[in-house]
Amino acid sequence: MAYINISSFFGNVQTNGMNSFNFGDYAAIKNGSYKKLVKSYFAQQKGDTADKNSTAVKKPAKDTTDQTGLARMKTQADSLKKSADALNEDELWKQKNGTYDMEKITKAVKDFANEYNDTIDQSAKVSSKEVAQQTGFMTSMTKTMSTALSKVGITVGADGKMSVDEDELKKSDMKNLKALFSGSSSYAAQMEQKASAISSAALRSSSLYSSSGTLTNTLSGTFEGWM
Repeated sequence: MAYINISSFFGNVQTNGMNSFNFGDYAAIKNGSYKKLVKSYFAQQKGDTADKNSTAVKKPAKDTTDQTGLARMKTQADSLKKSADALNEDELWKQKNGTYDMEKITKAVKDFANEYNDTIDQSAKVSSKEVAQQTGFMTSMTKTMSTALSKVGITVGADGKMSVDEDELKKSDMKNLKALFSGSSSYAAQMEQKASAISSAALRSSSLYSSSGTLTNTLSGTFEGWM
């Protein structure tokens, strides 16, 4: 379809009358092409006017999604800390009739691995450099321990997440398991500290407290019943 300058056509009609009317344009009007061009022309004019009237773009209010995400990050990190604590409990490693409760130990390890993986997932959903840094410290330590973890059936993937082979875990050397998960200098104890650091980072990043020292409306429900 040949391009027709609609604005100049209207101008010619207004200033010069029908003497300047182009009968080639008349053919375009008859076959409907001109109607489409007219609609396109006025749509463009409307858009240009809207752009001119928009002298400033208002900055949207802070999205509460990030605040909620940080609250969930804190909750998730606290859950990871709790699971690491459970692995380090003396009761878990006590023998009964000369044997360890491998079902209970396996469940504790799997719970920890799940919470660990969920913590990594949640950290990717928040825009906090401090949370990302602390999570990075955690995954870096786990990567360092990956060889020792593999000896008890725990694989660390390229994404930093853990997968647990229950059969391998149950038949692994108890000395290796206890070295990883029992004691103040164990891997579990280190993970407890890292989880606590992530929780604190999420708390600081979330601007949890207002200037008056009270909980913000967005997050107060998260901690309801804790105080």
